[in-house]
Amino acid sequence: MIDIRLEFGGLIDMMLRVGKNKYSARKTTVCGHTFDSRREAEYYLELLDLKQRGVVIDIKLQPSYILLDEFIDNTGRKQRQITYTPDFFVQYADGHFEVVEVKGMRTRDYMLRKKLFLYKMRETSVMFREVS
Repeated sequence: MIDIRLEFGGLIDMMLRVGKNKYSARKTTVCGHTFDSRREAEYYLELLDLKQRGVVIDIKLQPSYILLDEFIDNTGRKQRQITYTPDFFVQYADGHFEVVEVKGMRTRDYMLRKKLFLYKMRETSVMFREVS
């Protein structure tokens, strides 16, 4: 490690920051599941409590939705699909479904994916909830 510090000087700071999120979120493990933030883990515990009380039937972690299929553009290059992965998909005992996103920082990328997701789900009964 000393040799690396001498050779790469300024890069040592980058190496020490690995594992730290740029928005200062800390990964948290609860019930064998690792979450991107403490708030996300806390919300999972809230959902587990609702499940124990019979309000929630099922909780899915990080389901993935295809927002735009892959395609070949007009130059012949393959464009990858665009996906959106919310934090939770929740099925309630009363029959309604909810997609939940626990957010601290609302980035431009997130706002665009959210809007595409809402457009795609507009004719379904799935509700969207953003928790901060």
